[in-house]
Amino acid sequence: MAKVSDPHLLTKLGTLRQIEIFLKVAELGSIARAAEQLHLAQPSVSIQVRKLSEAIGLPLYEVIGKQLQLTEAGRAVVDSGHAIFSTIADLDEHLNELKGLKSGTLSIGVVTTAKYFLPYILGPFCERYPGIDIKMNIGNRSDIRQRMHDNLDDVYFVNEVGAELDVERQPFLDNPIAVIASRNHRLALRKTLRWDDIAQERFILREEGSDSMLEVDRFLRQRKLQIHQVMTIESNEAIKRAVMANMGISIISAYILGNADVDGLTQLNVEGFPIMSQWQVVTLRNKRLSSVAKEFIEFTTLNARNLLPMQTIEKNIDLAIKGIWGREHKVNK
Repeated sequence: MAKVSDPHLLTKLGTLRQIEIFLKVAELGSIARAAEQLHLAQPSVSIQVRKLSEAIGLPLYEVIGKQLQLTEAGRAVVDSGHAIFSTIADLDEHLNELKGLKSGTLSIGVVTTAKYFLPYILGPFCERYPGIDIKMNIGNRSDIRQRMHDNLDDVYFVNEVGAELDVERQPFLDNPIAVIASRNHRLALRKTLRWDDIAQERFILREEGSDSMLEVDRFLRQRKLQIHQVMTIESNEAIKRAVMANMGISIISAYILGNADVDGLTQLNVEGFPIMSQWQVVTLRNKRLSSVAKEFIEFTTLNARNLLPMQTIEKNIDLAIKGIWGREHKVNK
């Protein structure tokens, strides 16, 4: 059995919770964002990180130009922290196999828009396996890709994966990315529009790095088109509310339309839209999946179409392709 050369090191390292909190700070590069994702007060996160630093006797990070940068000690704690939690996960998996899938943890990385359909699957899965804890980590494409790079989750729901990651993927669900506007927008009742018709509008868009913006940027580059006025918001719901208030138009997953009649949103039928992308179920190719993760992937593959409101989804995708989602009965000129 491996021995620790300094028997006092274990007491110096602080608690696992302190290490877990520091890993989140290191991952996000921000104490404030880590506190938000961990559902903790920002001072609590700062205190735990400070206690860990004091226990080790070395600073774990420094702030340079308003950016949090890890020290050499901080990077060492991150590397060892990942190894510690990986070992704990292996132990948990082994114990779960002995218990017969009655307990365990499933960690899922999800791009922001996927949260609109994933609960349809997670609900029945949790009912079947009530002893399993679910951790759903929601972020934009850059956040989830970093989580994949760091091997932090069991399975991911994303639109696209970079070529540098060795993964296995399964097509899951079509994701039309459409131009949306308030029903009160001056262009709302136009049957067809060209890009020139909307180019001077104020666009309310997701931040750079999100799945939808990746698709939008690719679309614009290929056609040598430009957006002139941009308001960036890091929340789909906030974008939806801003568009409802007629502050501008947006290019976003058509799933955000939701109940368009109630929300007062409509799709603008712009030439070239919707951009058709696809959500995928992704795992790292060389990752040893837990029995819980394997069961969830099989459960999703076999049951997704029965659990999701596919009739509504397929109808709405068809309407999005036609450019009339949210206004199919109201286009009159």
